[in-house]
Amino acid sequence: MRPLKFFNSKLSLFTAILLGGMITFSIIPFQISLAPPPGNLMMADPTLHPENVTASLGNLILVTFSSGTGMRVPEPNKPIMEVSWVGGGNFKGTTNVSDFGTVWVESGSDGIHRTHGQGMIMDSKGEVATYTIQALGTMGPDGYFRNHGLVLFNASSGGVFSSLSKTIGIFADEVNQKGNAVTKIWELK
Repeated sequence: MRPLKFFNSKLSLFTAILLGGMITFSIIPFQISLAPPPGNLMMADPTLHPENVTASLGNLILVTFSSGTGMRVPEPNKPIMEVSWVGGGNFKGTTNVSDFGTVWVESGSDGIHRTHGQGMIMDSKGEVATYTIQALGTMGPDGYFRNHGLVLFNASSGGVFSSLSKTIGIFADEVNQKGNAVTKIWELK
């Protein structure tokens, strides 16, 4: 009985080594296939024309004035602050809107603040468009906080904000020491 047990343990060890080798050698070609090609294979496709890739700042689509309504530190031991606001302004210079939102501001050791969040604008009839933002900001020597970033909108079709659903906004804002802000959003074309 003992020799059979010894033989089975050697067979199990041999099977494990063989299986491990098969797995290892089947993964290596997969990893190599994901590696970037050598430098001479990274040629520009002659059918692509970089001069056709453009972007420009379009029309001013939204101007708002807002006030901070609350701040909190959501996680202890992390340099992140949650800030909410309420405000008002105008959409395309013709429609008065209310603006509400919340962002999370992460303070970096490099003095750059990374901001992300969401909000919504509403006209006097109750029509709504929502948005998300991503931004980078710094504190100026005058004590004002300034952001520059990107806005992605979502709006229902057929209403005053319907054009926003296919719009990428570029924004700049300025926030004073009291938490009051002015924000401008331009259309990216």
